[in-house]
Amino acid sequence: MIQSFFRTWRFIKSHPLAARNQTGALGRWMRWQIGSRILKSPMVMPFVGDSVLVVEPGMTGATGNIYCGLHEFADMAFVLHVLRSDDLFLDIGANIGSYTVLAAKVAGANCLALEPVPETFAKLKRNLRVNDLGARVEALQCAAGSSPASLSFSADQDTTNRVVDENYPGKKIRVPVQRLDDLLAQRTALVWKVDVEGFERDVLSGASQALRQPALKAVLLEGDDPQIAATMAAAGFDRASYHPFTREIRAGNSAEAKNNNLWIRDMEFVSKRCRDARRIVVLGVGI
Repeated sequence: MIQSFFRTWRFIKSHPLAARNQTGALGRWMRWQIGSRILKSPMVMPFVGDSVLVVEPGMTGATGNIYCGLHEFADMAFVLHVLRSDDLFLDIGANIGSYTVLAAKVAGANCLALEPVPETFAKLKRNLRVNDLGARVEALQCAAGSSPASLSFSADQDTTNRVVDENYPGKKIRVPVQRLDDLLAQRTALVWKVDVEGFERDVLSGASQALRQPALKAVLLEGDDPQIAATMAAAGFDRASYHPFTREIRAGNSAEAKNNNLWIRDMEFVSKRCRDARRIVVLGVGI
C-alpha cells in the first residue's frame, strides 16, 4: 500500500492535468483503493463527458484515468481534439477500450478496435456496451501483424499481455493475426493508435499500403527504434509533440511525450483540426 501510494504520488505530481489539483487526484486514488477493496467487483466509473469505464483493480491505465482524468494526457487529448464525427479512428491494441471510448463516445468518431486476448477483448466489449457504442465501433478479436497467421500471446498479465515466444514460462495462448493492409483495404482511418508492447515493426510491415493512404494524418505509436523511424519518414510522417493546453503541435518529441510517439502527416491540416476543436472539460479543467 505504501509503495503504491508513492508510485501514485510521483505519477500525479508529474501529470500535467492532475498536478493542477493534487489533493483531488489523491482523494480519487484513496476512494478507489478503499471502494474497490470493499466491493471486490468491477466498478462503473465516470470518465470524460458522459462516458464511463468499467474498471477493476490492477488495470493500471484505467485506474490512472480515475485519478488524473486522462492517464496518457497529451496522447488522449490529441485524440479528443483532432477527431470529428465523420472520421475513422483505428485503435490497435485497444485493451479495455479507453482510447476507443474517448474517440467514439466523446469525439463522436467511428472506430475500428483490435484486441487479441479473449479475456481483455471481453472487457473491451463490456465498455462498448455500457457506453452504447455498438453502432460506432467495430471490435475485432485479433492482432495486427505482417501476415495473416497466429501468434503466441501471454495470457496471465492482465492488461499488459503481449507477444511472447516459446520460452515464455507463464500461461500463453494463440491469437489470430490480420494485416492492416487487408483490414483497411476499403477504408482509411484519419488517426491510428498503435500500442502493441514491442510488436510495432510487424504491425507496420503489414501496413505498407495503408500507411501511405493520404487520408491518414496521424499515428500514435510506441517504439522508438531507427527502423520504425525510417518507416514512418518514408511514408511521409514527421515526429511531433502535442501540447493540449495551448493546442500546439511542435516538431520533434518533448518531455511530455512519455507514452507514445506522435507522427504527423500534413501538419497544417492537423494543427487546424486541433485549434478548432470544441472545449472539453476533464475533472473540471477545460482543454
